[in-house]
Amino acid sequence: MTMEAIHDPEHSSVSWVARLVEVLQPVSLRADRLAAMGLFAGLRWPDLEFAADLFNEADVDRGTRMTVQGRPTSGLWLITEGEALVSANARPLRVLGYGDAVGIASLLHGGGSSDTTIALTPIRALAAGPDQFRELIGRPAIRQRLIAATQPTRRRARRPSSRGE
Repeated sequence: MTMEAIHDPEHSSVSWVARLVEVLQPVSLRADRLAAMGLFAGLRWPDLEFAADLFNEADVDRGTRMTVQGRPTSGLWLITEGEALVSANARPLRVLGYGDAVGIASLLHGGGSSDTTIALTPIRALAAGPDQFRELIGRPAIRQRLIAATQPTRRRARRPSSRGE
């Protein structure tokens, strides 16, 4: 690149800076939003920005099946607004809301989803398709978080207290 191209009046540094801010701000805002979610909390800023660059804002209509038991999942959704019902074998399991992820296990392990997830309300989410998901799991710190999110929560065994309770 020549100096003339950098100082070309049609491409002034002011317009270049404005364009840079316009491009980077959404990534920075998405990174902040990811940092506030349990799945990504505590990650280093470069990992958050990397992940944020792969997610897009998405709206999911009420009643939409985000995952269907036995079928491959089309993407990963991180819910930022709204609620979704997770069920398996036609039995309700839990309701997901802010910060919860939909589609991780199916994308990680391939094959069909172990559950069906239906939007109970209109949902706003950060969404990543299968290609973006592959990029996410290429980052070790993010891969560890995604794998951990699919593990069943282990409850501590209740220990008898020394007071005989």
